[in-house]
Amino acid sequence: MRIRYPAHAGTFYESSPSSCRFQAQRLIDQALPADDFDQLYGGIVPHAGWIYSGKLAAAVFKALAEDAMKTVVLLGADHTGSAGIGEVFDSGVWRTPIGEAQVDADLARELIASAGDMLRSNPEAHTDEHSLEVQVPLIQVLVPSAKIVPILVPPIALSVDIGAAIGKVLAGRQGVKVVASSDMTHHGGARFPAPGGRGEAGEKWSRENDRRLIELVEGMNDASIVPETRAHQNACGAGAIAAAIAATRQMGASRGVLLEYTNSFEIVHGIYPGEADDTTVGYAAILFA
Repeated sequence: MRIRYPAHAGTFYESSPSSCRFQAQRLIDQALPADDFDQLYGGIVPHAGWIYSGKLAAAVFKALAEDAMKTVVLLGADHTGSAGIGEVFDSGVWRTPIGEAQVDADLARELIASAGDMLRSNPEAHTDEHSLEVQVPLIQVLVPSAKIVPILVPPIALSVDIGAAIGKVLAGRQGVKVVASSDMTHHGGARFPAPGGRGEAGEKWSRENDRRLIELVEGMNDASIVPETRAHQNACGAGAIAAAIAATRQMGASRGVLLEYTNSFEIVHGIYPGEADDTTVGYAAILFA
């Protein structure tokens, strides 16, 4: 049996079973409640360390769990290099400190077969990628029996077609959700450009930069996502976002709903007023309804 071992436990989230479960449950309990929806088809979650964005990710999965979530097709950003094709972890389990999450191998193979040469089996591509790993323990706590289908999606125009192919397979299936993992604008600090200036000016600029992308997501404008992010550098998982919009539209979604937005500047400076580091990374929790 193929096993994907945790690569980021102890850095992005807790590594001991008890601490990981406690932290995940605390984030779920703190998550903002979602409005009542007739049906939810998926969402967008951030993938920073849980101290920064875990509560937002938990809010999305909590809402989906309350809408009979049984299987999650996870669409991830690929931070380690893209082959220009969707990379699927198509069988086995993902091990976390909490336990093992079963990959829905039958569904994974069906998605690969339906997408032609747009998806392929490549579990090795997932070995060090964090964008999906940080989501799995939240799913395990909320729905212990839930299965997953992890897919890394390249930030190219083809991502819309990948999503549409996925959505055609999933249309009409109960309990299957599509969730994209992406952070938003990366600005300032020692690692990122600061076109909006430093400090609070940079944070304000980042919010405005993210707002433009969020409005496209709310309007289900999948074809504009990759061009927007190339022009304004406001998402690291543009392909995953575009694919999730295209997939959930095929499944019946008509709108994106922003649950919550924040960024690392707001979080860090809320805890440590006067902190010198002005890094700003945007995080959004969005549902597709």
